[in-house]
Amino acid sequence: MTMNNETVLDKLQYLLGTLRDGEKGFADAAEHATDPQLKTLFTERSAQRSKLAGEVEAHIARLGDKPREGGSVGAALHRTWLNVRDALTGRDDYQVVAEAERGEDVAVENYQDVLKETDLPADIRAFVEGQFAKVKASHDQIRDMKHGMQAS
Repeated sequence: MTMNNETVLDKLQYLLGTLRDGEKGFADAAEHATDPQLKTLFTERSAQRSKLAGEVEAHIARLGDKPREGGSVGAALHRTWLNVRDALTGRDDYQVVAEAERGEDVAVENYQDVLKETDLPADIRAFVEGQFAKVKASHDQIRDMKHGMQAS
């Protein structure tokens, strides 16, 4: 049995909030990074999340709903805390990469939460799995980058 349309829409809205949080988080990371390659990487990831969010919005519209505005409340609170902390302590590139990895950890978890649903319609599951592969690859690259920075 597949889940009802309203539940599917809730799952997609959840992922949409995750992607918008990532888009903002990566834009913030690009702004704070000093290394030009990191700035470029984070700017590209912000654009990727924007594109993925657009794809989710198209599915939401196809299912007869409107995308909710903004990201998640938790992410907004997290960003506010980081901004306060940064005003007091500043950030180096390692800290920026570590924060990006923390955001990616949340994105991976949120996608895994949706994919745990056994009654997700096949077309939505395939769509979410495709996006998850991109999010997971990004996570792994940033995690490896952080570990490389730690070692040096």
